[in-house]
Amino acid sequence: MTWESGSSDRQRLRAGYAALGGGVSILLFAWLMAAWRGPQVGGHAAVRHEKLVPPGPNEFLPDIQLGMIICGAGLFLVLVLSVLAFLRVSRKYRDHILHRPPAPTPTSDVWQMHKVPDITGPDDETEETRD
Repeated sequence: MTWESGSSDRQRLRAGYAALGGGVSILLFAWLMAAWRGPQVGGHAAVRHEKLVPPGPNEFLPDIQLGMIICGAGLFLVLVLSVLAFLRVSRKYRDHILHRPPAPTPTSDVWQMHKVPDITGPDDETEETRD
């Protein structure tokens, strides 16, 4: 167990997988509900050359759904990659923070080597000797 969160890495990994699975299942459920409730198209209507009829919602909604699926998959991929990058960086940062400092070297106490010596001596006048 780690001291900062009270749970082991394995437990955090399981919780992350559970959250990821829940998110994916919610996205899949939402897409399936949108596809199931959407209009059913038997095929595209032929366009006459004399008069152009604007397409109805039943004709172009399947194309929009495909675009939504592609955009959603792209955004989901970006989300997964950014979460993995964040986890990697945070673990490295945590290891860097929790790493013990290096052992002191002979040159680590440079300021102690350059202290001014104490120069109080018998020749120095004090308040008591002046009187």
